[in-house]
Amino acid sequence: MTEKTMNRRKFIRVAAVSVGSLTLPLRSLPAENNIPKEILKPASMITPKGKFYVLQIGDVPTLKAEHWRMGVTGLVEKPVMLNYENITGMESVTAMRTLKCIGDPIGSEQMSNAMWTGVPLRNILDKAGIKAEAKVVVFLCADGYHTAIPIDRALREEVLLVYRMNDEPLPANHGFPVRLLNPGHYGTKNPKWIMNITLAESHVGYWEARDWDPIARVKLATLIGTPSNDEVIQAGGTYTISGAAFDSGNHGGIERVEVSIDDGMTTSVDDVSTWEAADIWGSDSPLAWYLWKYKWKVPDNPGEVEISARAIANDGLTQKEAGFDADPAGAVGYHFVRAEIVKG
Repeated sequence: MTEKTMNRRKFIRVAAVSVGSLTLPLRSLPAENNIPKEILKPASMITPKGKFYVLQIGDVPTLKAEHWRMGVTGLVEKPVMLNYENITGMESVTAMRTLKCIGDPIGSEQMSNAMWTGVPLRNILDKAGIKAEAKVVVFLCADGYHTAIPIDRALREEVLLVYRMNDEPLPANHGFPVRLLNPGHYGTKNPKWIMNITLAESHVGYWEARDWDPIARVKLATLIGTPSNDEVIQAGGTYTISGAAFDSGNHGGIERVEVSIDDGMTTSVDDVSTWEAADIWGSDSPLAWYLWKYKWKVPDNPGEVEISARAIANDGLTQKEAGFDADPAGAVGYHFVRAEIVKG
């Protein structure tokens, strides 16, 4: 599968499809400018109920907690069968985490944030015992979906089997009774409606068989929530450009977000492209998104402008303008929006 470079205008057309309905709590950001990076209260970071993105390969299964069973089988010392009470009765962990779809185009809305409660997957695997020849953990789901993650990944403390979302039982369309929460990886590696966990030497998952990336690590991304594409903005005055940035901890979290007007081609005397730092806020973990805002002094002259944003990660990685389609490993590139400045 080849990667196809997207030009700037195509980015803008893609953004127009969905950014207008982006479900970030952007307008509730603190009003003060030039505030250092700080921790936001959890409620201000959460995607509103009913707005969290939903994708699956077919119909949403109807499962009842009292009838649900999950087996742990395959290359284990002792197969285990667990029910809902077994899972919810174990010592739990609650954490804020962001999920993002691997097929999410630049600037699309298939990225959302929630508080999740569940148990470390490794505690479940310990009950069965892992045989030395096991290399992957396979998840078989009620809708026919299946995927796998490496054993060493499955044993990390942040990888959870979750059963609550925003302090409520998982909604049916988000995987009730139990789903995997695998931070740092796209939704393809966060399967829902898990019915069986099998340890195996290898496995080709549903999307991997269709040529999508088998690793599916989240790429560094920045979204512009305001303005929406083709928004009309009054000349003069000040406008708050705002959005979200995310790398799911794959590069240590977000160090800063920068904004540019007209492709960073505004030039100074020495003909250097201009990128201005935005104010950013985060949770207490790089595994959840960061919100940002930038106060823009709108020009007095009417006309069309293009606004772009990029993130710089804590390990120094900077987003690049050159973009690729989401297929097969997740979209890469700046998010651009177009705005129209008018007088009166």
